[in-house]
Amino acid sequence: MRIASIDLGTNSLIMTVAETDNGMLTPVSEEIRIVRLGQALQPGGRLHPGAKERCFSALHHFAEQMKLLGAETVAAAGTAALRNASDGQLFAEEVQDRFGIPLQIISGNDEARLTFKAVQHDFAHLGDSFVMIDIGGGSTELVIGDGNGITSQMSLDAGTVSFSERFVHNDPPLSEELQSAARAVTELLDAFEPNPTSPVTVGVAGTVTTLKAVELEMDDYDHSLIHGSTLSRNEVSQLGELFTSMPTAERMKLKGLPPERADIIPMGVVILESIMEQLQQQLITVSDRGLRWGLLYEWMERDS
Repeated sequence: MRIASIDLGTNSLIMTVAETDNGMLTPVSEEIRIVRLGQALQPGGRLHPGAKERCFSALHHFAEQMKLLGAETVAAAGTAALRNASDGQLFAEEVQDRFGIPLQIISGNDEARLTFKAVQHDFAHLGDSFVMIDIGGGSTELVIGDGNGITSQMSLDAGTVSFSERFVHNDPPLSEELQSAARAVTELLDAFEPNPTSPVTVGVAGTVTTLKAVELEMDDYDHSLIHGSTLSRNEVSQLGELFTSMPTAERMKLKGLPPERADIIPMGVVILESIMEQLQQQLITVSDRGLRWGLLYEWMERDS
């Protein structure tokens, strides 16, 4: 049987189609579209018309692909942008009407729980407990847990899109702009107390996977070289210096950096560096299987 999962975030829209067999999941197809659904979105505001159309276009393509690949069911989740938009639920209903995709707007806690489920499944061999960092376009999820479940979690109102729009007004960003953003992240982190017995830190989603792809100077993204790799604080810092040494137009030419992420990747570095400093972590393990894989694993658990 083939099942599909869709993760609609503030910046990206990702689809995975996987084959299920005796409790195992094998990916058949994975696609990502940068739709920037959170474009110019203020809390309680309405979704940008252009952002909605970009998303509808990508969902139309995904619906066709799911049919072509024989996916029999789909689990779809919308996160920060739809949580924050006054018309988020109306948008989800229109997605259902247009494409037959049952898009659920999930809470920050559910987003963290499902993403952590993927970490539990893929990285149990690294240790008994984890700190998970999931940097999105509109929010950042921090989770502490082990093989049995989550012991502590926090959702920060700090994302690569939202903080870039809030703090960055120059290209390349001024150091003062990035420092202001870093201070804001640190203030949000004050209430988060990591467990000192959780030495394994896993970074999930587009910021960390992009950083690793740029470090490796990838011409074509290769999951096998990204998933399970590592990034040191020094490497993250050096990449940040590289990104801020050039304007967006030059950044777009860097190998491994999708052009659609070029304007927000400096903020991704700021958020990641701030968190690693707060957690006193020198190394993170990279995961490119986030929320959408948590949705698949949860579906498998329910089905079994």
